[in-house]
Amino acid sequence: MLNTHNKNTIDANNLYQQHKRRLDGISSSKKLLDLMLEIQRHRAASLASLGGDLFFENRLFNIQKTTKQHLVELSHNREKLLTEQELRQLNGEWVTIRSQWHKDSVMQNFLLHSHLINLILKINNDISTRAGHTLLDSQHQALAHYCLNDLPRLIEAAAQARGLATHCAAQKTNSDKIMSKIKYLIDEIKTLDCKSQATVVQCSAENYRIIQHARATNSSQRHMDIFIQQLKSHFTEHDTPELFSDEIYTTGSQFIMATYDVLLRTYKLMGKSIDGDMQEWIYRSSYNS
Repeated sequence: MLNTHNKNTIDANNLYQQHKRRLDGISSSKKLLDLMLEIQRHRAASLASLGGDLFFENRLFNIQKTTKQHLVELSHNREKLLTEQELRQLNGEWVTIRSQWHKDSVMQNFLLHSHLINLILKINNDISTRAGHTLLDSQHQALAHYCLNDLPRLIEAAAQARGLATHCAAQKTNSDKIMSKIKYLIDEIKTLDCKSQATVVQCSAENYRIIQHARATNSSQRHMDIFIQQLKSHFTEHDTPELFSDEIYTTGSQFIMATYDVLLRTYKLMGKSIDGDMQEWIYRSSYNS
């Protein structure tokens, strides 16, 4: 005779382990994106410094210190969702950036930072599969894609534009190459914003409502529009920008942090979605027992 009690115990244990792994995936993603934000700040500050801005150069030490702290925390790998090779890559590329940034050209500096951030984005996206978010229903998968892929990439496109524009404002000149890149990034920001909105429509009606309310509350759309307008007016049409470096940096940061705030709220929705899945299973099990 089949021991249904033992079977239910095994099923409950397996479900709990899957549940815990998905929550661990959220925790790992948060740590990765905190690291990403700091490296983005370092890129902007070092680019401004290469443009002659001492204010930003004086901020680099604290940014480097915080970045190292994030890397140490990630290296503990408590959730076991990053590989040893990925951890070595993250640390190795950061060591190169930290020691070489002042010797690089503007574009070399930009590309080295961006390469490391692309690695972070790839790992963050892979966590969705490793943690098992792709095994849940389509509405949860849409929520996970919005949180682990769409919003981080939107933040990075904005941070790239912020870094290059901060450099141009610091040196009071726009090169043709950087103006062309900023034009591309403006289009990229708009495209990624549209993609993210197309994804969030696929979430549950309740999560869609909560996310849209969060976007309205922190004025992320307004911050994006202001940032894009300043980029267009000062960094794509004239050789000499008429903004101070800290002004365009602040405007870009307001949009980035508003988007990050929506991302943090989405993490919470992912956690609740997972909790709901667990609770539904417990209810079914108790009802059928």
